Amino acid sequence: MQTCKECGQQKPDSEVQLGICDKCFNYGAQSDGSQRSSGGGSRGQTQSSDVILTTSIDVPNRQVERVISIIASEAALGMNIFRDIANSFRDLVGGRSDSSQKALKEARLACLDELRREAAALGADAVIAVDLDYNQLSTTGSGGGILFVAASGTAVKLAPL
Repeated sequence: MQTCKECGQQKPDSEVQLGICDKCFNYGAQSDGSQRSSGGGSRGQTQSSDVILTTSIDVPNRQVERVISIIASEAALGMNIFRDIANSFRDLVGGRSDSSQKALKEARLACLDELRREAAALGADAVIAVDLDYNQLSTTGSGGGILFVAASGTAVKLAPL
């Protein structure tokens, strides 16, 4: 059992990734049913779930009012010995590695969620030109490795509709 950092509830290990339960991560819900906010509520800042992320240099049908800042986020996940054994087997017989795919997806979603939160904290409506970079760092002696995902983009304020 692990405790979710967002709602504070005890959840099974399979439902908690990077300290956040599936419900809070996917829906931004607190245990009392209210929406999670990125902070600064009374200052009129955008909620992180409302921030648009796009790999293009603009948001369709919207004008960029001003550029706020370049922002970035990172996520690093340790690959344990069991994942390494499963990956070694997949190397031998071929096929897709579900454990590696799951770890990459966890890291990517955590990275993009953090990018949204950082943009919302700056009062941005969108992050344009989002770039994702993946890498694996080997750890000597342990037989494992660390999956590393970095996301960066430009936080912008959009002109009102």
